[in-house]
Amino acid sequence: MKKILILAFFFLLAGCSSQDLALEDLKEKYPQTFGNSIEALSKDQQEKIGLPDEVPFNVASVEASSDEDRVQVHYQSEGKKELKVRTIYDPGNILKESELQVNLNSGAVAGVQEHEDHVYVEWYNNKDDVVYQLEYYGADNEKRTQKAIEIANAI
Repeated sequence: MKKILILAFFFLLAGCSSQDLALEDLKEKYPQTFGNSIEALSKDQQEKIGLPDEVPFNVASVEASSDEDRVQVHYQSEGKKELKVRTIYDPGNILKESELQVNLNSGAVAGVQEHEDHVYVEWYNNKDDVVYQLEYYGADNEKRTQKAIEIANAI
């Protein structure tokens, strides 16, 4: 019986330590910096926001800004790691050409650009008719691209 209680306790701890990055969780946790901007969007637009299920750092703050055809969500850690995800509604033909192209789990082809301080990933989601763009600023240069692609797959 003690073993069962100990296991249940560890599962409870594991569940509590995960980050809640879903739309409603972010609205509740960051009402001023996230929720207010998101509430201005239509329900359809809110459902299409590119929110990753997980990010490779502990999120300390989340901010959002939006206008009629785009929304940007900015995640920051306590340190130097940060992530910016833009969702562009009714995008037209705005995709940038990238030498490095990666197939995402969704079947989309993403263009990847490695910059000195961040990795930029962009792809078109034809189901929702949106373009997702993300910029990942991570401390570990060697794994930054891999982590940016993992984030793109988590959207």
